[in-house]
Amino acid sequence: MFLTQQGGFIIRPIAKLFGLIFGLIYDVFDKIGIVNIGLVVIIFTVIIRLCLTPLMFKSNKSSKITAYIQPEMNKITKKYKGKKDQESILAQQREMRELQQKYGVSMTGSCLTALIQMPIFLALYRVIQNVPAYVHQVKELYLPIANAIHADEASVTALESFKNMAEYKGYFSGVNTSLDSVNGIIDTLVKFPSSAWDAFKDTISNPDVVSAISQYKGKIVDVNSFIGGIDLSVAPGFALTAAFAIPILSLVFQFLSMKVTPQQNTGDPSQQQSMKMMKTMMYIFPLMSFFITVSVPAGLGLYWATGAFISFLTSVGINVYFKHCDMDKLIEKSKEKAAIKMEKKKASGKKSFMERMQEAAYGPQDASSNPKVNSNIASQSLKSYSSSTMSKNNGGVKYREGSLAARANAMQRFNDKNGGNN
Repeated sequence: MFLTQQGGFIIRPIAKLFGLIFGLIYDVFDKIGIVNIGLVVIIFTVIIRLCLTPLMFKSNKSSKITAYIQPEMNKITKKYKGKKDQESILAQQREMRELQQKYGVSMTGSCLTALIQMPIFLALYRVIQNVPAYVHQVKELYLPIANAIHADEASVTALESFKNMAEYKGYFSGVNTSLDSVNGIIDTLVKFPSSAWDAFKDTISNPDVVSAISQYKGKIVDVNSFIGGIDLSVAPGFALTAAFAIPILSLVFQFLSMKVTPQQNTGDPSQQQSMKMMKTMMYIFPLMSFFITVSVPAGLGLYWATGAFISFLTSVGINVYFKHCDMDKLIEKSKEKAAIKMEKKKASGKKSFMERMQEAAYGPQDASSNPKVNSNIASQSLKSYSSSTMSKNNGGVKYREGSLAARANAMQRFNDKNGGNN
């Protein structure tokens, strides 16, 4: 059995990569006589956030340019105000998309950084839940104890009994690995809080196991301890201990980070509900981060709190940059890049995700076509295509080839031809 590495085909390789990075950082600190997972987590977080800084910069730049083109977006919104027919909706979406493409901005661009955070968080959760499975240097600390226990059947039985003791049972929830192997024993020992080592040693009679615990448990405790004796392998919970400072800091820094992050405001009434939701999330998300970091290992909470703090500092720095930069030059440069990108896109014939979705729903759309094409259905929304309008006596209405309406009409004609039976 291989020392437990969990996760799917996406999370598992990311967790392995993080394990390698953890190992490299751990080695650097080890060579200067500092062995501590907390410091490794902080340095790791700095590296990850520095890698995400270009995405944050791009998102902030998009917000600034969106604010600049707000009057043009408002004109488009006003032009189609009150029009609910299919052609008008498609025309408005097309004009908005063309305007955004002209200036090189995207309404969904700011979501990318947040989406990337989730697999990082889940992969890091796997690593911190079981550091020895990913960082071989830490595994080496547990190995002598695990080997000694594995060689003595009475010690294996004592460990199994210890797992079920009322005082410590909660620490081993979710640990389903067998104690028949050395790796399975390590998976269990990893869950030991600092206070459990001496209690477990008192249940052991084998001198080799007692000697191994006495020799290595101090190093293991040092590796997992942080400022104020915080055990990074244990969830803080709601107890008023030093570890409870991590969820508090996570909440504060997450709120500050969201507070200084500029929000895109399109001025489109249809988008106003989304903007209100974003403002609500400014308060909900920090609270969510608090409750999450209360219930996960403190090492993971340390990553979350440190990441929020770095994100806050980065956002402040980016805001200062844009406050003093020449916006006219920035916008012209963005337009030039967008024009080059559009030329390449036209040459390749590739279409965006939104364009493909619209074609799947309504049939092919020609951006240069007159919005009045097919005006005989321009006043009808998709919901108005009932079975009666799609009967064989439809008065010669022609539906756009490839649209949902055309497909539904073909199906209706097939049903009519076969007497209504499929």
